[in-house]
Amino acid sequence: MQLDLKKMPFGQCLSRHLLFEEWDPQGKGYTKGLYLALAAESSSMFGGVVSRSAGMVKLTPTLGGEELPVTVEASVSEAALHSGGKTLRMAIDGKALLLESDGLSLTMQVRLGFGETAADFENGYVLNMGPTRYIIEMRKGKADLQVMWDLTALHSTDPVITLTPEDGRLEAVFWDTDSSFARPEIAPNVSAAARKAETAFADFRARCSGTNEVYAYALWLSFQKTRGQELLIANKMSDVKALGRAQFTAALAYKDTEQVLDALLNVFALMTPAGMVPAWVKDSAILPEAAPPLWGLALCRAIAHDGLDGAAKDKLERCYELAAKATEWWYSNRSANGACFYAYACESGWARQPLPSDATPQVFPDLCAWMFLNCKALAALADKLGKSDAAAWHDKAKAQLDILKSLWENGAFVIRNAITGEEAPCPSDSAIMTLALGEDLPEGVAPTGEADGIPAYIAALGCSKRAAALAAESIEKSGVPAAANYDPELCALSLALEERS
Repeated sequence: MQLDLKKMPFGQCLSRHLLFEEWDPQGKGYTKGLYLALAAESSSMFGGVVSRSAGMVKLTPTLGGEELPVTVEASVSEAALHSGGKTLRMAIDGKALLLESDGLSLTMQVRLGFGETAADFENGYVLNMGPTRYIIEMRKGKADLQVMWDLTALHSTDPVITLTPEDGRLEAVFWDTDSSFARPEIAPNVSAAARKAETAFADFRARCSGTNEVYAYALWLSFQKTRGQELLIANKMSDVKALGRAQFTAALAYKDTEQVLDALLNVFALMTPAGMVPAWVKDSAILPEAAPPLWGLALCRAIAHDGLDGAAKDKLERCYELAAKATEWWYSNRSANGACFYAYACESGWARQPLPSDATPQVFPDLCAWMFLNCKALAALADKLGKSDAAAWHDKAKAQLDILKSLWENGAFVIRNAITGEEAPCPSDSAIMTLALGEDLPEGVAPTGEADGIPAYIAALGCSKRAAALAAESIEKSGVPAAANYDPELCALSLALEERS
């Protein structure tokens, strides 16, 4: 599989190194060319939206000091720059990017933020970027740093580092480290690193639904360590926070039950002692508001797939314990008379879904659907593990369907104030999301309408196979396919819908 670096960066799961082509399609005046970026140091989006360029490195192959036109090829495991009949190859092994050239030199124009510096370090250079120490280590060849102190601006100019072969050979390693400068063991060369990456992606690919390799790659690429957990990042290039909803959406793409449980356990590990799963999390902060409780949807799909026979008992026990705690949090903190409500707009998970009467608790039909699926999944887990509270979860699931049916009035859903009982028309996103219940949707309830983006595609997962096929087709025909937009959530849903259809 070949990657178009104008649309999809070259990188690897859990690694911050990203290689992409900036081509300025919107005519914003950004310098076109090939860039290497560290995700946490850059607020940039390839394809023309560059808001902050610190941590960006423009790569220019040269030969004999002359800049050369370059042709770039990239797969999931290796990237190659062809110029002047010679080749420069790159591969990623965890925190290291390995580089080899058979004669090409490489000029690196580095963009640093205020107070960030470049300095000599052993047999290479180190870029001090906030908490990151980015080391350029020369193994064969030499490196030259050009940087000046600007007395007027009171900071140094952006450094230019030139990597030059010796005896026709250039080998270097770019390390992503912290203030400890720790450098782990890595593959001995580019070819070995590429083989490791290819094997890792093939293993991930085998655990996913669907057949679209580009969507699977975008999903694989989007995982990053956050607070010690492997979490899906909305976009490594622009936003390094993890959205709680995104983790549950990604879990829908997996056909491997162990992978589903691992994804859910990574999110549950972030919950508060009381059981609240945060709406978003960064290394530096956790939002003290709840993520929408979508975990039951992923669990129900896993149960339907193999009856949970493909999972280790200890993981099932742990998932049951944490999913029950997270579900009970909603009953304890977001419910009135058994009906759960959204207290804040962000808890719905949908950017466009309004909450009438600002911050007033509202009972929404989609939340009833999520809570039903949570209780249904917990009942199945309890049965599987031989626990005594399976019947209690069955009763709670039935109660949620009764509440959902009470919100259906005169052929449409309403939302209800949890305190006053006042009703208002239901937003279309929330109404359509109840279709995720599929055959569990109460008799006589048949929501119609339109919703854009992710809500409609999640809803299609619970509907007929024809609906799932149409949703998958609409993603492909949307003008900007999920992978071209580097949207890991849509890529995950595309894989899940392909399998469902």
